[in-house]
Amino acid sequence: MQQRDVIIIGGGPAGRTIVHNLHQAGRNLSVTLIKDEKINANRCAVPYGISGQKPIEKFQVPNSLITDFGAELVVDRVTAVDVASRRVRTGQGLEFGYRHLVFATGARPVIPPIPGVEAPVIFAVRSIDDLARLRQQAAKSRRAVVIGGGYIGVEVAVVLRQMGVEVTIVEMLPQILMATTEPEFIAKVTDTLGQNGIRILADQKVVAFQTRSDNGLDVMLESGLALPADLVVLAVGVIPNTELAAAAGILTSRLGIRVDDTMRTSAEDVYACGDCAEKRSFVTGAPTRGEFGTNAVFMAKIVAQNILGNTRRFPGVINANAAAICDLSLGSAGLTEKMARDAGIDAVAGLSTVLDKYPMMDHVGSIDTKLVFKRENRKLIGGSFLRADSCTAQNVDFISLAIQMGATIDDLMDYQYATHPELAAKPSDNIYTFAAKDALSKL
Repeated sequence: MQQRDVIIIGGGPAGRTIVHNLHQAGRNLSVTLIKDEKINANRCAVPYGISGQKPIEKFQVPNSLITDFGAELVVDRVTAVDVASRRVRTGQGLEFGYRHLVFATGARPVIPPIPGVEAPVIFAVRSIDDLARLRQQAAKSRRAVVIGGGYIGVEVAVVLRQMGVEVTIVEMLPQILMATTEPEFIAKVTDTLGQNGIRILADQKVVAFQTRSDNGLDVMLESGLALPADLVVLAVGVIPNTELAAAAGILTSRLGIRVDDTMRTSAEDVYACGDCAEKRSFVTGAPTRGEFGTNAVFMAKIVAQNILGNTRRFPGVINANAAAICDLSLGSAGLTEKMARDAGIDAVAGLSTVLDKYPMMDHVGSIDTKLVFKRENRKLIGGSFLRADSCTAQNVDFISLAIQMGATIDDLMDYQYATHPELAAKPSDNIYTFAAKDALSKL
């Protein structure tokens, strides 16, 4: 058996971030990272690799991001963890002892138990192998059906349509993007997708996949509608990989491996972070979803500092997110108005629509903003944006920091900002102050 200071299971952004932070600390710890993918994909970028316009290597995460930072890399699958004896065992028969163990095992795509789902023209969107197979099938497909109308599903649909493929999105919920997007903005996104030739069937459930004689599929809906397809993409969410931890006796839930605010699990000197770990909302403190690469990085930094003996606590996820859809960009941070009300929060929301530059300039667009405040203390708890350019992430980041810092309606009414004819709204107009003013009028 080989002894290590730190064993990390998983090679995604969480695992790599821990490697980098431990290396930067200069403690000369012995670190081994074990992952079961020979080469990892940059998962968020996978939809953009389907067209084949760039080499598939562009969408890979090089293993040098592990090995160049002082860690040993083992490409293998961990099959057992014994927390009593502090050791892990792999499928190739390797055995390691550890002082600290980290589960960064990520998540896997949901494969719904629908009859016919094993058909060879049905694909998930996760790994480099998925991307390679998607590329090959998309290049020879005329009709595609995307199951799931979240960010990944919509981004895949846009790329396929740009390739000339006829695309239909099937969504179980009444509208697409409901998990992250305010309802006031969804209609504009839906219209834009329709104008770009993408068909949306919301409030529809897939009940079967039936193989046709031409090797394509009929996607059968509960309504009785049959959608012919040469390619089907499953984008209905992910499941945290908790089985290994659970088998070791570590506490888990349906949302992931249970951790405290130092990212420690129920086992001594064992941590979890990233998609495999249960998350808590920064705003409500309640368990929540949050499978974003950024969350994995934030949590991993806390793990690394606690391994180093520097007690750090994770305040919870704000779930800042952004997406590009055709010529729009959109995103949110914190809670939507519905999330707040579902959590029992007495919330008040403010809306604004502001030009993105001075009105006399060329190519003027608009920015739609919705801010959500807690009525009781006037604190900002959420913000969402939709604009006709690629700059939404900057707005989301600002609101995420404002939530983290405990900003109120009054803070946003009084904050000082820049202006420029080509770069921002005219001096009297500001997306945040206008939305805060609208919320203030409702208090």
